[in-house]
Amino acid sequence: MRHFLSTPPNIDFLKIKKIGYITSATFVILSLLLIFIKGFNLGLDFTGGTSIQVKFKQQITAGEIRKALKTVNITDIQIQSVGKEGNEYEIRVPIKVGSSTVVYKKVKKAFDEFFKNKYEIRKVEYIGSVVGEELRKASIYSIIAVMIAILLYVGYRFEPVFAIAAVIPLFHDAIITLGFFSLFGIELNLSVIAAILTVLGYSLNDTIIIFDRMRENLKLRGKKNLILLANQSINENLARTLITSGTTLFSVLALYLFGGESLKGFSLALLIGIIFGTYSSIYVAVPLVIDLEKYIRNKTLKEVKAN
Repeated sequence: MRHFLSTPPNIDFLKIKKIGYITSATFVILSLLLIFIKGFNLGLDFTGGTSIQVKFKQQITAGEIRKALKTVNITDIQIQSVGKEGNEYEIRVPIKVGSSTVVYKKVKKAFDEFFKNKYEIRKVEYIGSVVGEELRKASIYSIIAVMIAILLYVGYRFEPVFAIAAVIPLFHDAIITLGFFSLFGIELNLSVIAAILTVLGYSLNDTIIIFDRMRENLKLRGKKNLILLANQSINENLARTLITSGTTLFSVLALYLFGGESLKGFSLALLIGIIFGTYSSIYVAVPLVIDLEKYIRNKTLKEVKAN
C-alpha cells in the first residue's frame, strides 16, 4: 500500500471512456425520465403545511398514530420516527388539511382521546404555500447560479474547453442524485438541496485538481498525445482521490447510518454525490477535455485546408 501511494500506478482509465459515456448517459436519461414522470416527494419546505413533533411516554408505532388521526379526518400525512427510542415522531400534514391552528387542534383532540396525558407536543412549525413556492424557486436559482459561477471561474483559470468539461459533470452529478431521490420517493427538502450544492463543490474540487495536473503536463509535453497525458494525470492524483473520497465516504456513511432520521436525506445526497462525483471527474470531465480538444483541432485543420 505504501508503494502504491508513493509511486503512481499506470492504469489505462481512458481505455473504457466510451463505456463511461454510455454508463453516464444511461444514468442521466433514466434519472430525467424519473424526475419528469414520477416527480419528487417534496417536503414541507416546498409544499407548505404543518410539522408537529410529538414525544410519547411509551413506545408507539406510526400505525397507532395514523389510527388516532384518522378519527379527526387527517389521513394524508407523513410520519417520521425521530431518534432511536421509538417514542418520538414528526407528523407532517399538508397545507390542504388546514391552517396550523386547525391542524394543531385536530391533532391534540385525537391524541387526548387516544393517548390521554401520555404525550408531549414538543414543536409545531408552519410553512405557507407562498413561502414553499418561493423556496422551491430559490433552490432552482441557487443551483443554476452555482453552475454559471463555476463556468466563469474555470473558464478564467483554465481554457474554455476545461470550463465546459468541468460544468457538464456537475449537471451529471446533480441529475443522478435527484434521480435516486425520485426513484425511492425520499423526501426532497432544503437540507437535500444544500447537500447537492455541497456535492457540486466537492466534485469540482476533484476535477480541478486533475485539470491542474493536466495543465502542468501539457506545458512539459504538449498536446501530441492527450490520452496518454490525461491517463498520467489521473494516475498521479489517484492516491489523493482514493484517500480523500474514501475518508469522506466513510464519514458520510456513518452520518447516514447513525445520524438519525432528520439527517437521512442530507447524508444520502452526499453519499450518492460523492460516489458519482468521483466517477465523473475521471470518466466524464477528462474524456470531455480530450474529445473537445480533438473536435477543435479537426475543425481548425478543415478550415486551414479550405482556405
